[in-house]
Amino acid sequence: MASAGRGARGGAGRDLRPAPPGPFSRRVALLDRGRPVVIQTHDYPDLDAVASAWALAELLGTQGISALCRYRGPIRSRSLARMIAELGIPLAPPQEPEDDAALIVVDGSPTNGNVGIEDDQHLVGVIDHHCSTTAPCAPFLDLRPELAACSTIICGYWAEARREPPREVATALLAGIQSDTDFLSRRASPVDFEAYATLFRLGDFPRASRIVRTVLDLPELGLAVQALGAAEARDGLLWALLPGPCGQEVLAVIAEFVLRVEELRAAVVAEKGEGGVHLSVRSKDPSLSAFAMIKDALAGLGSSGGHSHSAGGFIPDATYPGEAALRERFFAFIRDHIPR
Repeated sequence: MASAGRGARGGAGRDLRPAPPGPFSRRVALLDRGRPVVIQTHDYPDLDAVASAWALAELLGTQGISALCRYRGPIRSRSLARMIAELGIPLAPPQEPEDDAALIVVDGSPTNGNVGIEDDQHLVGVIDHHCSTTAPCAPFLDLRPELAACSTIICGYWAEARREPPREVATALLAGIQSDTDFLSRRASPVDFEAYATLFRLGDFPRASRIVRTVLDLPELGLAVQALGAAEARDGLLWALLPGPCGQEVLAVIAEFVLRVEELRAAVVAEKGEGGVHLSVRSKDPSLSAFAMIKDALAGLGSSGGHSHSAGGFIPDATYPGEAALRERFFAFIRDHIPR
């Protein structure tokens, strides 16, 4: 559990400025202070998800509300594992029961299929910045797809509470924004820039940057070269399959790298690993949504979620149709949705 006192260390008790009641105040008003809170990330969490969950748990602690952070699916991100270890982020095991705890989902939504929850009767809130086809049902919703990072939302909660996050928490939130915006080079809104400037002052910028950039090892570099050597490009879309196993970031690194090619509009990079296939989709064409593409291609096969410029998904072994069939689903989307 995140203790109430921990969030008050450092500058956490310092008032920043008066603020009218906002999303965080409404969230706290709905919580029973005698009831524990579980804050759950999307499955296979990333830096932004864990940073957001931890920072929210720490902020709730300053309000006398006990909260723990939880995730499902293995941690496949090398940079995330480093952030958790270096900053001492407490995470509950994926199998830990909820008991009667109130459940808040951050950086994901049960209706998007990227958050596995056992009982939605405990769901009291969803805080997310991803695209969504259906709004979740919960007493409190804070859905802002116009923002580039969920960490931006949680940073705003700290400001609303007139508190400064401790240095370690600010560093995690800073890393979350760095990761989801590629250091503000990709789809960052003015609100994201404002949060980034605040966290730059409060957090450890060199440490956050080093954590975010620690994504590959030499064997994974070899897998990337192998995958690109066998990649297929048609109609502005590149498809590449890695034999795996590899870390979560490898797919995104390859997909973002190949979009430097002028002729490409989008890229799909997949990894066939233990248990199924993980996918990362990137698009640099505003008229071509990565979110819509992977939703269409994975319909009936697996789960997915993301943004118009970046998205990801997973297909379990039981429904994997094979590389050729899966690849053609993506190329079919391009043929059907992009004018010739």
